Amino acid sequence: MSVEENKQVVHKFFNSVSNDDFQVALNVLDVDIVWTIIGDTPVSKTFRGLKDVEENLLKEIFRCTKREAGINLEVVETISEGDKVVARVQGTVEAKYGTYNNTYCHVFTVVDKKIIEDIEYLDTALIQKTWYGRTLN
Repeated sequence: MSVEENKQVVHKFFNSVSNDDFQVALNVLDVDIVWTIIGDTPVSKTFRGLKDVEENLLKEIFRCTKREAGINLEVVETISEGDKVVARVQGTVEAKYGTYNNTYCHVFTVVDKKIIEDIEYLDTALIQKTWYGRTLN
């Protein structure tokens, strides 16, 4: 696939989440996806496989945020080379303990129109505060 096609896959993923169409978003993920969230939070770990992403990551996101208020993920920029796509993303959603407006950097690997890996960098202190009501000392 070309770098432009790989970028389109990433845009499709974020647009689907923003449109509350998680089935389309999940269809873009490979069944064997490896999704790593960097940091020190309850969701900072590596999720292995689509089932793990659905049953553990998405379930926790939906538990800690107000999905009904809408999730917005705006792709600010994508940079691509080979099968890698780096996406800078601005997210907004209401969480259990306040507004969760996070800035992300995702490093995706895209193969055959599927995301096979995501390494996600974000403000973990904001997750602790707005998802779990914890403040750092």
